[in-house]
Amino acid sequence: MKVKRYGGLVMAASLVVLTACGGGNTPPAANAPAPVEEKKKDPVELVFYSQVADYDQTFMDTFGNMIQTKFPHVTVKHLPAGSNKIADVVASGQTIDVMFMSIGQADSLTTYDYQYDISEMIKTSKYDLSKLEPSAVELQKGFANNGMYGLPVFTNTLGLFYNKNLFDKFGVEYPKDGLNWDQLKDLAKRLSRTEGGVSYKGLVMSSSANIVLNQYSAAYIDPATKKSIFTTDSFKKAFELLTSVSRIPGNELTAQTWSLAEQQKMFFQNQNAAMLLHFVVLSLSTLKDQFDWDIATFPQLADKPGVGPQSYPTYFYVTKTSKHKQDAFDVIAYLTTEEFQNHLAKKGMLPILKDRVAGMSQFGQDVPTLKNKNVKALLPEKFAPSALTKVEVVKAQSPGHTAYFEAYQNTVLGQKDTNTALREAGEKLDQKLADLFK
Repeated sequence: MKVKRYGGLVMAASLVVLTACGGGNTPPAANAPAPVEEKKKDPVELVFYSQVADYDQTFMDTFGNMIQTKFPHVTVKHLPAGSNKIADVVASGQTIDVMFMSIGQADSLTTYDYQYDISEMIKTSKYDLSKLEPSAVELQKGFANNGMYGLPVFTNTLGLFYNKNLFDKFGVEYPKDGLNWDQLKDLAKRLSRTEGGVSYKGLVMSSSANIVLNQYSAAYIDPATKKSIFTTDSFKKAFELLTSVSRIPGNELTAQTWSLAEQQKMFFQNQNAAMLLHFVVLSLSTLKDQFDWDIATFPQLADKPGVGPQSYPTYFYVTKTSKHKQDAFDVIAYLTTEEFQNHLAKKGMLPILKDRVAGMSQFGQDVPTLKNKNVKALLPEKFAPSALTKVEVVKAQSPGHTAYFEAYQNTVLGQKDTNTALREAGEKLDQKLADLFK
């Protein structure tokens, strides 16, 4: 994404205007057409809604104010999720013009019949989808059966965060960008130890986040059969990669430490874990100045160089119920422009444009804790293809998580071998899926 340099553009635009008008001193030709005034647009109110309460206090600052500045005829109204549950909104008959949510929540779009294919508006508006991160476009096409229900506006993914204090304490070099999983596990081995009565772990993680965005692009279920794929080769490879971390000498997990909450606690609060693999957004919002930390690129698979984890985009959807569909489309299209993407990047939100390297040049400029951090490492050279390409896959996430955690716990605690743990968890998931999709 080419970064706008506002001063230069303003100066260049001024020069163009002056040249075209002869410096303002030359009167128009006698037969020159009268200037055409742009037709004033009728005022409209656009109602935005997301089920996530995170934006209740920040929506106008992040989105609404700039939308209203760009489109003076638009008044933005945001329905706070905290006081507006989606079932109640639907029951009340309240119109929603734009829904926005991460791909992991997007099944509610179709559950409540809000989906609307914007493909024709993309075509007639000559909107260029090629400027967007390709995996986010393909993900939406899969979700919308080769249509497009919405446009991606920002994303999330996985990152590698590390505590520089622990690396310094034990005389181990910091992780370098471009490292692979074997190199990461070697670092973890060198950092895992017990010293002064404290058990230090080299590497902890959100195992659920890492399995959902795994580099093998394996989902919990096959959307065609609506059955578990826990015993397939791709899922097993992803699973074994994550559970192998707990077999690093000194980095073992126990009944007290295997859970997501406890692994997070070891890194963020207790500071006895040197590295963390977790969602970028959650990690950046949690890390302040508790300790000296930095970022390295997510580890690569030896046979997939340059390929990182999957992207986890948030899409803005024009709804079927909107009476102002074109205005709504114009607004969400604006949210994907360089101008607005730079605005999001400065606030520490991951840009969605294909040229994300340039976009990251302004990343975090408005966030003091990101000063001098290796933020360019937050996005991979290439995202792995998304596994969440069908409504059925998204809908199965909740029971899939439950089954996955059971298999993960049994494996990392040594209670069952990998094959048995995956087979049994998959069978239980199939029972839940039969009820979910009946």
